[in-house]
Amino acid sequence: MKKEIGLVVKNEATALERADHFEQWLTGRGLSVVRRQSSMPAVKQARGSRGCSPASLFCVFVLGGDGTFLSAVRWIGDQQTPIIGVKFGEVGFLAETTEDRLCEVAEAILDHPFTVRPQMRLEVQIFRQGREIAQECAFNDVVINKGAWPGWRASAPISTTSSSPSTGLTG
Repeated sequence: MKKEIGLVVKNEATALERADHFEQWLTGRGLSVVRRQSSMPAVKQARGSRGCSPASLFCVFVLGGDGTFLSAVRWIGDQQTPIIGVKFGEVGFLAETTEDRLCEVAEAILDHPFTVRPQMRLEVQIFRQGREIAQECAFNDVVINKGAWPGWRASAPISTTSSSPSTGLTG
């Protein structure tokens, strides 16, 4: 049976073009590729209704920035699939490598044993009047702005945005 490789790609011309070449490289090595474009979190989506990655994935390569990486985390859900971030975006704190080393790193991962570093995630449930109105699994942090205390945040130890100027919070 062929190894299945996940590929999550930022919706940006350079990343999409590089993903096309990388997908050809992978299939040329006899691998099967499941490709997905990065997506924003769904709002008010019922638990379990979101599409999930195949359980058979050997690993997932993420071509994009931190937002694309977080999209891949949501897609994988509770499965224990290794994710390899490849920096294409402006922010790449979660990336393990850069696009110029993609095939070199992929070859090392596909052909040799590698170490997986487990990470903690947060499960967030939002209730209104005793009824769950939203549920999401978060990788690095959760910020609640509207209808709550200004700037309330819960962070996991991996948080890349705990001091992000875009949130207006520090520390």
